[in-house]
Amino acid sequence: MQHDVNFQQEAKRAMLGLGDVAGLRYKADDGVLHVIVSDPPNHNALTKAATDSLYETLRRFHELPFDRLEIAFDTASGSVACAGLNLHDFEAAARRVSPGEDLLGENNYFVRVTQLLRELGRNVPTMARVEGHLVGAGVELALSCREVVCARSDIKILMPHLRIGVPYHTLGLCHMAGLIGWDVMSRAMVTDAIPVLLSEVLADRQRIERLTAAERIADAKIAIDRMAAVFQGRPARIGDAFFTVEDRTGETRNIAEAHLLQILAHVAFADEMDDLSPALHEIIDAPRVRASSRVGARLAESIAAHRQRPKRLNRHFSKAIGAGEETSDGEGVRVSMPN
Repeated sequence: MQHDVNFQQEAKRAMLGLGDVAGLRYKADDGVLHVIVSDPPNHNALTKAATDSLYETLRRFHELPFDRLEIAFDTASGSVACAGLNLHDFEAAARRVSPGEDLLGENNYFVRVTQLLRELGRNVPTMARVEGHLVGAGVELALSCREVVCARSDIKILMPHLRIGVPYHTLGLCHMAGLIGWDVMSRAMVTDAIPVLLSEVLADRQRIERLTAAERIADAKIAIDRMAAVFQGRPARIGDAFFTVEDRTGETRNIAEAHLLQILAHVAFADEMDDLSPALHEIIDAPRVRASSRVGARLAESIAAHRQRPKRLNRHFSKAIGAGEETSDGEGVRVSMPN
């Protein structure tokens, strides 16, 4: 009986053009299209093939016989639900970028799929079911859905891009900050020693969405102070503790400058970020594009350095990139308070 059901499922998916690809599986069920991110050996890191397939599916979603989209992550990956972008694919994409080109422009394979997912969510119920820790792009993929179901209270979100020398695209970062606040977002950028729990972020989501203009500015100012500290090479303050972001790639200053402009732009334009003129986007993204130059080579160097000193990064991220287990759960360098 189960064999017949599986055969019918496969036949239906084939008829709809929903074939499985490396890192992604589809399942059709009573008006719901289930998308399963599935690459357990690589902790469900998002491959280019997976994001390209998802993009095409989202692009023609209204032509398909579904009225709801649900994204899940293969639980066979262990404690990490999604380790972010597949680094081999990302490095390959980075190597094809010429100096001055935007690695994370609107045509980037991941940027376009999350933007389309957010647009789809305005008209179609979209949901992400999360049963493990989320890293980088995995955080954005989940938060791009209208609803997020968190299966455990201890699930963390990790944003290590600043610490490994990789810039983050403006619209995705501002979208997430609009949901969880710049205070929490910047904390996740600087360190994992103070965990950011998905359950707490989701519980606080309505409060963040109801912040007044003055409260949003106050929230953003905390992040601006942290990024300014990183830009100047000083420890960034989180609560009563201070953390230093080690510059492994020589681009931390550029990325911090990019974040400063992204935060200021989001405060100024809020929900209008999608509609800014190309000239404004060019100004906002200038330091991020600068930091994108030769990112592939720097990323490889950063990961190699991390594998030699894994205690510097959170153990879940370490495990995701193949650096093995750690004895410490901290990330970043904690320093004593300055005078």
